[in-house]
Amino acid sequence: MPIFLPLWWWQWWRSKPAPAPAPAPKGDGSLPFFRWFHRESDLDGASYAALVTAMRGDWMKLDPKSRVRQFRALVLLSLRIAPISYREFELGDLRPELYSDDERNAAGAAIARTLVLLSPSGLRAVSDAQTDEGNPAVATGVTDTGVVVTVVVVALAALCTLAAVFLGAHAAVRVNFDDEITKRLLSTQAFAIQVLTLHIERERAVGHELAFSNEERSLLMQLEDDQKRLATMQGRPLPSPFEGAKEFARETARAATSMTTLALVLVGAYFLLKQRRS
Repeated sequence: MPIFLPLWWWQWWRSKPAPAPAPAPKGDGSLPFFRWFHRESDLDGASYAALVTAMRGDWMKLDPKSRVRQFRALVLLSLRIAPISYREFELGDLRPELYSDDERNAAGAAIARTLVLLSPSGLRAVSDAQTDEGNPAVATGVTDTGVVVTVVVVALAALCTLAAVFLGAHAAVRVNFDDEITKRLLSTQAFAIQVLTLHIERERAVGHELAFSNEERSLLMQLEDDQKRLATMQGRPLPSPFEGAKEFARETARAATSMTTLALVLVGAYFLLKQRRS
C-alpha cells in the first residue's frame, strides 16, 4: 500500500481544536455516565506518527511505550472522524441522528467498528478513566473480566466508545500488532481516516455535505470487508459499533479501487485545496 501523508494534512489537523471532556449530561441520573481523560503533550505529532505507522504496518518496529502512545492517538483519530462532519461534536458522541443518510451512517460505523473488533466482547464501564501518553493506565474505566482497567476524554455511551477506552488501556497486550489481518485492517483504517478528513475539509470549504466519490466509497467498503475478514477469524458476527449503525448497501456494483488510485485522489485534493487557499 503506498504511503501518502502530506505535511499540509498534518498542519491542517493541528488547527483543529483538541477534544475536551464532555460535560455531565442533564437528566434524572438513572444512567451511569463516565469519561475517559487522556493527557497527550503532542497530540498532532502522535496522530501523524500513528497514521504513518499504521499505513506501513510498522507497529512492531516501535518500542512498547511508543506503540501504545501512537495506538491511543489512532483511537482518538477514529473517534474524531467517525461523525463524518465538519461540525463539532463531543468526542465519542455517535448516534444515527448525526448522519443525514444511511451511507454516511455506514461510513461512520466503518470507522468506529474497527475499535470494537480489536476489543473483546462483554465490555462494561465501571468509572471514569485516565491515561497519560504511552504510560500504563492508572485509573479505572472499562472491564470485560471484572478487573479494573482504564483510558481517554469521552462519554461512554456507545459500544465503540467502550472499546476505545478498553483499547487505550490494554492495547499493549490485547492487540496482536504482528497479525497480518490486523495490520491490514489498521492500514486501511489509517488510509480511510486521511481520505475522510480531506472529504470533511472540502465540505467545510463549501458549507454543506458532499456525496462520496466512487473512490472514497470503494475504500470504505474495503475497510468493511477487512473488518468482516477479522470478524470471521474471531468467529463472531460483524459488530454494530453504536445503536442504529448501518452497513454499506452493495446492490450497485462499484469498480474496485486500488490504493494507488486513492493516492492520486489525495494528491489532486491537495493541489485543489492549495489553490483555493492561495
